[in-house]
Amino acid sequence: MQIERLTLKLLAENCYIYHNEKECVVFDPGSDYEYIKAHIEKKNLSVKMILLTHCHFDHVGAVSDLKEYYNAKVMCHKDDLLMLKSANKSAASYGLMPVKIPVIDEFFNDNDIIYFNETELKVIHTPGHSAGSVCFYAENDKFLISGDTLFLESVGRTDFPSGSQVELEKSIMNKLYILPDDTMVLPGHGFHTTIKHEKEYNPFIHV
Repeated sequence: MQIERLTLKLLAENCYIYHNEKECVVFDPGSDYEYIKAHIEKKNLSVKMILLTHCHFDHVGAVSDLKEYYNAKVMCHKDDLLMLKSANKSAASYGLMPVKIPVIDEFFNDNDIIYFNETELKVIHTPGHSAGSVCFYAENDKFLISGDTLFLESVGRTDFPSGSQVELEKSIMNKLYILPDDTMVLPGHGFHTTIKHEKEYNPFIHV
């Protein structure tokens, strides 16, 4: 299994492609549909599902087109539905064009397990950046898709609708910092890090 990062142009958001050289899971395809599609086709992959860490406009912009082209299932947490419905209002506040609002096929809950071939992806509900923010933990491959919850020596903003600094701190301390130190953290923006590094050097939430 391989995990690859594509940094997209809208707001330098990260999209991740997790694949076994035949099928893939796409995390947070926020924009640049043609670029993502070209990468997937270059690898000769089919898209099994699209998983969303949260539903801010910069993380959902290419979802509809990918879903339609690959007939892929789209999943998110139900607590971000209001955020999804207001995605175009949020984009307009940045002076950006509207995005296609995707249809969600299925909702997941905290501690759900999503099966992809022989791999298990655990859903970790991490409210704070938004009410429905989640992370995806792959224990076997030792990585965490952290969305906009945890970054390299930083954390997600909490001044958006449904955000909460108190909830964010609880989510990181009680749900993410308990993961193995060598877990690779793959955030929604910026470069990767590890749980160990963040526990020691994150100036916002450290142990």
